[in-house]
Amino acid sequence: MTKHPWKLVGPWYRWTRPGVSSVGRGSRPVFQKYDGPAFVADFLKDPQRSLKFTDDDFVHEVKPLPPMNPAKYNNQPRRLSEFGYYPTTTRKLFLDTHKRFYLVVCELHCDITGFPSVNRAQICDAGFVVRRRVVRNLTKEAVAFGTPIFQRIAATRSALGQLAVMQPQTQLGFMKKALAPEGELLLTDAIAESFETNQKAMLEQLTLERSNALRWATTYGVSLRLQGWKQIREGIGEWIDVDEASVEAPVEQTLPLYPLIPDPREEKHSAKGRTIYFGVAPTGSADTDEFGTARFDDAAQYEIRCFVRRYKHPPTNGGKPKCCGEVVWSLPTEVYQLASHFDLAGTNNRPVSMQLPDLKALEAQAAALPPNQLAPFRMVSPLNSNLEVTADETGKIKDHGTSSQICSFSIPLITIVATFVFKLFLPVVTLLFGLFFMLKLKFCIPPSISLSAGVAAELNATLELGLDVSVDAKLDVGTPLGNDIDAQLRIDLGDEMVDGLRNGVVPDRPGGFGPRAVADMTNSVYESGLEQNAPSLTAKLEYEAHVDAEVFA
Repeated sequence: MTKHPWKLVGPWYRWTRPGVSSVGRGSRPVFQKYDGPAFVADFLKDPQRSLKFTDDDFVHEVKPLPPMNPAKYNNQPRRLSEFGYYPTTTRKLFLDTHKRFYLVVCELHCDITGFPSVNRAQICDAGFVVRRRVVRNLTKEAVAFGTPIFQRIAATRSALGQLAVMQPQTQLGFMKKALAPEGELLLTDAIAESFETNQKAMLEQLTLERSNALRWATTYGVSLRLQGWKQIREGIGEWIDVDEASVEAPVEQTLPLYPLIPDPREEKHSAKGRTIYFGVAPTGSADTDEFGTARFDDAAQYEIRCFVRRYKHPPTNGGKPKCCGEVVWSLPTEVYQLASHFDLAGTNNRPVSMQLPDLKALEAQAAALPPNQLAPFRMVSPLNSNLEVTADETGKIKDHGTSSQICSFSIPLITIVATFVFKLFLPVVTLLFGLFFMLKLKFCIPPSISLSAGVAAELNATLELGLDVSVDAKLDVGTPLGNDIDAQLRIDLGDEMVDGLRNGVVPDRPGGFGPRAVADMTNSVYESGLEQNAPSLTAKLEYEAHVDAEVFA
């Protein structure tokens, strides 16, 4: 067994240029996303078939929207919210409760000419660790001085990203119709020169701001620590500082990597002749520290590093040697955060249906069956705990209910009451706190929207122009557009909701929204109502493109 140096990298089919070893040497383990609990079996069958990462798979942040001019119409806001939902460059992993599952995948090569795969028999152990990066010594004063620096860094990086997609030929395409053939080359050169000048200036600005960030960290003693999870006992652990440059075995808790052994009957299996390992990336854990703080949350940023350990001596027929050889680490994966439990994009992936009772069927069953077959759910109230009161004719409470009780209830009865209470308090909470955005979190089918195509087209055109058109019947008396939309709004949202949207709900305080905000809501509800059924859960799934093994030569 010749001991060549090893390199643990990403799988060959996810390299930016599959088959080019110089690209593969600098790659890192990758995440592969799936939409079903049988994702391991799917991976073993075809490692390349996984879901594409889309815009939903980035962490988003809430920022103020650019101000509208004018900001108000008749002293009312022109939009429902002054905040926008913007994507960052940080990867987001959804939870298994969101019907999304992830594997971390890596591949092992000999770091020599040709970049050949390592013989799996030389590997005695493989695994990965989940680590996080935390900022230490971050005081209020440090935050106050550092925030503008990092805001400028983020803005510069965003501008660079936008500039990268505005290549000279892209810009030229918009002006070709106005160009003479002989002037096209000159204009292309001018655009290219401007593009390079702007890019150079932004890169210099980014370098300057990063230097400012370094000086800020030094001045205030702010440091970035790498931490791993060390298990103290089952279910209890703690985050400890670890050394990123260490080549020793991990001191924190490790999770297993499994070898991908291809089916020998599959001639074109993506793992044939390769040493690929995979592991299940955890998106949740029951572990906590000794104070009850969960191991994972949706605020921290995490990364995964894979490792393999080689035998110190080659295996022999006489017995298996101890696994105490060199440890080879991969580069860390891309940084990621976990989605929150109430992430709207995530919860939308796993709809939950609750069948409401049929009142006529319940009435017939209640009349036909004896009581002991109708109420399987029991509530046992100890003495002085039955939460019942009695009152006299004046309303004064006489008794707080000191007896003990065992009451049985029917599950449909509890469901009916819970649904009634929810529907009763939904408009109350929405109106009382002005949470009108919650109207977009409700979607009923079959739709009650019946706006004509002409009205919808007119409304869309108005919104695209950014105009304020009143949809209040009081303001648009006699206009078909105003009356039609107003009537439909009252059907779909209810009179109280429409009046609350326009006029507010607190008499001594101005409230409500301008006509453009109401029109936006109307248009959004109308577009949602165009679907006769709930959105398909499979139609929107996109899979990664398949790479032929022949390109790796």
